[in-house]
Formats: sequence, C-alpha cells, structure tokens
Amino acid sequence: MKVKLLDYDPIEKIVKAARISHGSESDGMGPSDKGLLKKLIKWGHESVFEHCSYSFKIEGVSRALLQELVRHRIASYTVRSTRFTLKDIIKDKEIPEAENLSDFRTIVERYCVVPDLSGGALNEFYTSTAVCLKNVYKFLSEYKLPNDLVKYLLPESFKTELMMSINVRSFRNFLRQRTSKRALWEIRALVLEMYRVIPEDHRILYEDLNLL
Repeated sequence: MKVKLLDYDPIEKIVKAARISHGSESDGMGPSDKGLLKKLIKWGHESVFEHCSYSFKIEGVSRALLQELVRHRIASYTVRSTRFTLKDIIKDKEIPEAENLSDFRTIVERYCVVPDLSGGALNEFYTSTAVCLKNVYKFLSEYKLPNDLVKYLLPESFKTELMMSINVRSFRNFLRQRTSKRALWEIRALVLEMYRVIPEDHRILYEDLNLL
C-alpha cells in the first residue's frame, strides 16, 4: 500500500470561513485562530471544515477495500480501470507457467493484497488465488473474452489504485469510523497512512480523535 498526498488546501481557509460566519477578521494564523478551531470542534460546528480538502493517490489496495471505501460518499474517487489492469495479466507469461507454491507466491503478491494469514491457511490462499489468476489468463488468451466479462473472475484481493479527494469534515468522520479495531484491517491501515501524510499544521484538526 502506498499513499501520497497530491494536493491540499491551507488550514487558513477554515479560519477565514469561520471568521466570516462570526463577523470577525484575522491576519494570518495566530493563537486566537487555533483556539477558534478547537472551539469549533468542541461545539460540533464543522460545516466550515468543508472548505478545506485533500487529494490522495492510493496504490496497492484491494477491490475488497474499495467497496468499503466508496461507502464514504462525501468524497470523490477516480479508480484505475480494470480493463487496463487486465492488459497487464495477458502480457504476463509467468502466470500460465506457474506450477508450485513458490511460483504462486510470486504471482499473487504481484497482483493481489495478501491478508495476515499463516501456515496452511496462507499457503492455501496463495494456491487458490493463483488458480483464479490462471483462469483469468485462460479466459483472456484462449476464449478471447472481453475484459468486461473476464473481470467477474477476479478475486476480491485483486489490487487497484485510485485518486481520492475528501474535505476535512468528511475526513474526520472517516477517521472516527475506520480507526476502530472492528474495521477491516486494510482500510484501518489506509486511513492511518492518510492521516500520517497530511501537513503537520493540520493535525490540530484531529487532536480530539487521539489517533497516534
């Protein structure tokens, strides 16, 4: 999993919106402005946070995670097309030649997210997932089926990448929900990594969540 912050709005946009709402003015980002941000969070007055947004590039996450991620609807997503991803598989001549567990591990780790398993369960994951990828290759190469049909064979662990844009108010909600130990392990890892790459001066907006 890789997360890169592509773009973000300065925190001053939130302060400016809050000052407009309160009918007051401020020059720059001073102690009183930081105090105002903390009061807004305490009071639950977070509508002004919607003026500040982040854009992230997210790579190496599963289709299973993607299904949960897009449930956060107050955000924008652009996901890599599966059509183009499957072009990589048809070019990979190692897939039809894979015959043992070592080969399976190499192929699966190239295309899929591997969950935290051990022993026989992990070996079985590699074997069953590799068989699935070999079938995808077969349907593409032998049956010459279009990618839009073949993608129905893909495992949920199949990797994808996307760009995600989200405002601070929605990101706070995202963090609250997905840092829970009950959340899917992969989305929990993702949201914490997204938090780690935001600018240091933005951390004040999330101090009440006690994330790290």
